[in-house]
This record gives sequence, structure tokens and C-alpha cells, in this order.
Amino acid sequence: MIEDVISSDDISGLAKSINNQPPWSDFPIVVLTSREDVPERNVFAIRLQETLGNVTFLERPFHPTTFINVVRAALRSRRRQYGAREVLERRDLLSRELQHRTKNLLAVIQAIASASLQKSHGRESFFDRLHALAKAQDLIIEGSGRGSLMRHVVESALEGFGARVSINGPEIFLNPGAAQGFALILHELATNAAKHGSLSTDGGTVSVGWAIDASTTEPTIHFHWQERGGPVVTAPKRKGFGTVLLERAVAASAVPPRFDYSPEGFSYEVNAILAEQQEGD
Repeated sequence: MIEDVISSDDISGLAKSINNQPPWSDFPIVVLTSREDVPERNVFAIRLQETLGNVTFLERPFHPTTFINVVRAALRSRRRQYGAREVLERRDLLSRELQHRTKNLLAVIQAIASASLQKSHGRESFFDRLHALAKAQDLIIEGSGRGSLMRHVVESALEGFGARVSINGPEIFLNPGAAQGFALILHELATNAAKHGSLSTDGGTVSVGWAIDASTTEPTIHFHWQERGGPVVTAPKRKGFGTVLLERAVAASAVPPRFDYSPEGFSYEVNAILAEQQEGD
């Protein structure tokens, strides 16, 4: 491109195309400029780089070899970008195939359990937990196999309770394992609340929140579940699988999860190491 043409023409269309590039793309632009050095030109060059991004300025006059080398470098950069696109596309394809096979595996497990297990409370609990995992898997697939936002995991698990549940927390992206772990935790808490806790009565409510605690050696996610307006609850006399799941479903910090069976309502807190919930698949 020639500087004179850019300075006189409207480049908003080009700028829009540059801004709409996919993440892998950084289109190289070579601008032929004059040798004059005036303040207006420097301002124009800065604005052009801010608008178009990957811009190389080549002052005239120049040797043809210099021009050829600059263009070759731009083309080599573009070819590498196309190579990165192919790698990302293959990764996405493999990720979608893996997620698809995982969902099929969950369906097979459910079919085997349905044919093998006798009807009982434990059988239904198993199916419910499997269903919670399948819903989490749908969210992970929507996130291109990389995971899901914490808010989406919470909303998916509690969508049937409407305004009785309040949700508050920052945007945190969870890796697939963490998304599945929190999905199981939320399913367990919601099931218990619907059967024995605040969601078993008309006026009961639940408050769900999370925050990032950066004051510790390793930043952690502080997750909190608080019930109000339900019947008086007491601590279970024995530790069942649900309690074990609430203790171990996510990679917790050194502080163990807290279970509080106060008369005002049950509450649960867990501190999960942030890096372990966000690291690559």
C-alpha cells in the first residue's frame, strides 16, 4: 500500500476487516512512505499501526532487493499463520471427537447400569449424578472442549429453581475437570436442598457465590453455598458418598471444605486452587 493513498482514502472498511480477523490471523501490511520527517507523518504512522496492527513501513527510495525481502517476510509470516490455523482446526476437531466419545461412553455406562442395577435409591442417585456429568459435558462441548465459565455451570445445575436461587461471582473459566467437579458439587447440594433443606419448602432460598482470593500463597476460588428459610437440619450420622463427593470433587486447597448445619440454614464452603481449575486440558 502507498502512504498517499491511505492518507486520502477512507480505510474504515479495511480496519473493520482487520478487527474481524480470527484469533490465529494477523494480516501483514506493507506501507510505502516518503522519506520526509514531519510531526504529522509520525502521528499518522502511529494511528495507522493502532488501526491496522501488523504494519511495516518502507521508506522510498529503496533498493528492489529491500522491497522483495520485506514482502517475502510478510508472506512467510502469513504462511505461518495459516499453519497455526491448521493446527488449531485439527485440535478443535480432535477435541470435539473426544467430547463426542465421552458422551457416548456416559450413555453406555448408563445403559449398563440400568440393565445391571436393581431399582433402589442408590440406583437413582447414580443416574442423577451421571446426568449432571452429561450436562457439564454439554457445556464443555459448547466451550470447544476447553471448559466452561463457572457461571454457566452454576446456572445449568440450578436452572429449575428460578428466583429462589441467587447467583453472584466474577467471570472464571474452568477447565473440563473443574467444570465437571463443580457440576457434581452443585448437583449434590441442590439435591440435598430440594429433599431436606431450604428448597424443600415454599419460602426457602439459596445463595450461591464465588470469589477469587489472591491473599494466599496460591490464588484460590472461594465457593460458597448458603441456605435460608428451610427446616432445621442436622449433621448426618455417617459419611455417605455425597459427603465424600463434596470433599473431593475439585482440587481443594490445604483448608478442607466447611459444612455448617446451623439452625438458620445449611452452608457449604470450599477453597479450590485457581491454577488447577484453569490450567490446560
